[in-house]
Amino acid sequence: MSRITLLLGALAMTVLAAFAGAGTASAAADGRSAFVAQAREAGLSAGKAAGLQAKVDAYLTELAGTGTQVSPNQIDLNGAMLNVAVPGEKQPRQLGETGTAAEGPNAAECVSGARYGWFCAYKYQGFTGDNIGMYSCGWARTIPWFTVGSWDNNQTAGTRPLLTFTNGSTWSMPGARSSQTTGVDWAPVRNIQPC
Repeated sequence: MSRITLLLGALAMTVLAAFAGAGTASAAADGRSAFVAQAREAGLSAGKAAGLQAKVDAYLTELAGTGTQVSPNQIDLNGAMLNVAVPGEKQPRQLGETGTAAEGPNAAECVSGARYGWFCAYKYQGFTGDNIGMYSCGWARTIPWFTVGSWDNNQTAGTRPLLTFTNGSTWSMPGARSSQTTGVDWAPVRNIQPC
């Protein structure tokens, strides 16, 4: 083959790759706009819906591909659900379908404390703010905030979550039923394995 044929082939591949990338970016943008539309259908103003999507997008970036947005304010973490509060609200609430089974987890699992069978980590003290509801064992969940928050362990009696710090040390948390409503410094926490 001549050099010109090789160069034209490489150029064609580059153009095709660019169009494929644009298609992926377009699909992601379409998904985000669908979630914003669902938030608007749930009664949020255009500004609140856009602000909520900006918070979700920031979490998706922070989580670097380990989560999938499944509703206007929820990110599925494969055995856990990150529930995001609407800007200006103290706690998350269910907006739209979760994209999981009808009996699957929803934003209410961690409102004002964990429901039975759950471990919940809260961004802020007093079981408020965005939260991660963990319901499946075996996976360590990244804590994506650096605030002073709270946690609630309402898993089966005696179940002890394992907290791993950024320096590599660990802490076997108190067994269920236990909680800490104030003073949880999330900054040095890398992740939590609920059971």
